[in-house]
Amino acid sequence: MSETAFNNLLAQIDMLSYSERIKLLSKIINSLHTPEKTIQKKSTDFDAAFGLWADREISLSEIRKSAWGRF
Repeated sequence: MSETAFNNLLAQIDMLSYSERIKLLSKIINSLHTPEKTIQKKSTDFDAAFGLWADREISLSEIRKSAWGRF
């Protein structure tokens, strides 16, 4: 917020009565205490991947050999 806009806001607040300032303050506090709505991602079915290699004979050394070519 620019300095002039902030000064204009302060001038408007100065024109409020005491009870209006209290109401404004309570609205600000309530808005700070309400949790922000977050978008929840759909969870993936992690367990579904475990059956992918169920009937295949794959060892750790074979994976290393095809990935790194060292063994």
